Amino acid sequence: MFSGDAAPANLDLPAGSRAFSHTVDHRQVIYVVPDPAPASPAPLMIVLDYLGGNPSFMANLIKAGAHAAQGEVLAFPAHQGVSWNNGVESTGGDPQADIDFLGDVIADAVANLPVEASKISMTGYSEGGFMADLFACKRPGLLTGFGMVGASQLDTTQCETGAPLKMIDIAGTADREVPYDGYGKVESAATTLSQWQATDGCSGQDTATTLPAAVNDGTSVIRHQLAGCQAVLYEIVNGGHTWPGAEVTPSTTLLGTTSQNLDATQVQWEFFAD
Repeated sequence: MFSGDAAPANLDLPAGSRAFSHTVDHRQVIYVVPDPAPASPAPLMIVLDYLGGNPSFMANLIKAGAHAAQGEVLAFPAHQGVSWNNGVESTGGDPQADIDFLGDVIADAVANLPVEASKISMTGYSEGGFMADLFACKRPGLLTGFGMVGASQLDTTQCETGAPLKMIDIAGTADREVPYDGYGKVESAATTLSQWQATDGCSGQDTATTLPAAVNDGTSVIRHQLAGCQAVLYEIVNGGHTWPGAEVTPSTTLLGTTSQNLDATQVQWEFFAD
């Protein structure tokens, strides 16, 4: 059974979902889960928030309650300070502290909740995406896959040898915070994809597939993938520094268009849980 301490009152939880929290290493982890709980151990997707965010804000932004009502099990750990220690110079701090913490979050979930240890994934938005990439590079054996939304790999990140991981990068071509073509030590989306294709042992020619548009919001979605490869790039044409499919708020509009032609939460969940 999924259980823990009471969750914050500000979570948006529609019928069919509920939430609770655990304390791990003196930090809060919020779980948003189906109600009733799945009958057997379930996949778990850990979602890391953005600069200045917190678990509740992130859960509401990506409509976690609605996704839980469809059967998804999501966890939202808290960073310390304003953001994650992810190797980006602006955050400062020791990245190892957050790597260790997230490893402890996984251990806590496996020990205390009915989650499937072989199907634990991690994704993140912006600074959280950089952290998910760093964790996947340093602790690949703990994940089945990982994702980045509004983030790319740093050229300073060295990945450990390990089992190939599923990887999704979701990047907007009009992202002014993390440009699609990269800047400084932030690799471009295309380079990030090619690096993970190499890590996963893939070779060949990319196939670019334009996905059908669900709405006319000025964006389109192109999926880049090698046949049979578990590394995927979703290029959000005209998309901003946003989480596709997320709630649109006054704050997010300042970061560009939030495409509604892709549900970033759903596409990652389905990819990692498969």
